[in-house]
Amino acid sequence: MVFSYKRNWKEAIGFYIVFILICLVLGGIGGALSYNGSSTANAQQTYEQGVHVGTWIALIYCLVIAGILVNAKKLYTNFGYILLVIATGILSVFGGALLGLIIPAIITTRANKV
Repeated sequence: MVFSYKRNWKEAIGFYIVFILICLVLGGIGGALSYNGSSTANAQQTYEQGVHVGTWIALIYCLVIAGILVNAKKLYTNFGYILLVIATGILSVFGGALLGLIIPAIITTRANKV
């Protein structure tokens, strides 16, 4: 959980797996909490609502993780890293946390800016 730590590629894969699992748990909790308990809602509507909430949770989660990494490593002065944070959000919209956490995992392999 030390975001300023420079990881090698094996540690970056571990980072990716751990944070995917955390996002899955958060998405599951968010999807379960979004269930309104209505007896008139069918299973399809409930599933779609859970997916919608999970998508938003993955988007926010990936952006927050990428932002924390860029801030902890003091890379925010480089505009390229700001674009990578934006690309993280775009990837997470299309592929959830599976795609959205690829860029943050790569950022963990970069050295801190002094």
